[in-house]
Amino acid sequence: MKRKPTFPRLRIDPIAAAVSIGLLITDHTGLCAALLIAAGVHEAGHLIAARMLGVALSELRLGLLGARIGTRGGLLPYRTEWLLAAAGPFASVVLAALVAPLRQGTELAMQICAVSLLLGALNLLPVETFDGGRMAYCALAGWFGAVTAAKVCRFLSFGVLFLLWSVSVYLLLRAGSGISWLGFSMSLFGRFFGGADGSGNRTFSENFGEKTRKTEQNRGKTGKL
Repeated sequence: MKRKPTFPRLRIDPIAAAVSIGLLITDHTGLCAALLIAAGVHEAGHLIAARMLGVALSELRLGLLGARIGTRGGLLPYRTEWLLAAAGPFASVVLAALVAPLRQGTELAMQICAVSLLLGALNLLPVETFDGGRMAYCALAGWFGAVTAAKVCRFLSFGVLFLLWSVSVYLLLRAGSGISWLGFSMSLFGRFFGGADGSGNRTFSENFGEKTRKTEQNRGKTGKL
């Protein structure tokens, strides 16, 4: 039985709001506006998918490192959760495809197209705090169990983040650039080791290790992809 969809409570980090407003005011290249548009469409993809799948959402939290969407009730079937996670990158690709024909006309369209593709690609990486990590976990857990999937995804997440950090350090030492990528990778490491959000709500970026054999049994065969 599908859960009754409800509009999630919106929570915006004051620091993230202040930074976004400041960048919009001071940035004359249009890149910040393109980033906010691409991020908004990405999150809208998750919200639309939740509505179509009948998933009840508790809140949408916007922060400096992205958004977190909490769900109500018990665990979702793996298929449903996989589709919910995949909806964000899919929306990013759709936006880029729709804006692509206009990229020769305006610089903003070109920026939206590039940023949206980059955002979709980054979120497909098998990292716990990304949609790709959520998708990988659901696919693995559906066939091999929650415990095995959590261990594999933890290993993949650390490997990908370490690779991003290594590339950013190399660029910084070799070419004197890449400081933004270094800061980005370090913030992801902090988010990776930070664990769960402590609110009690399940989010796409939750701590994968909290899933146990008991919750795996509660899902049953309906969770398999």
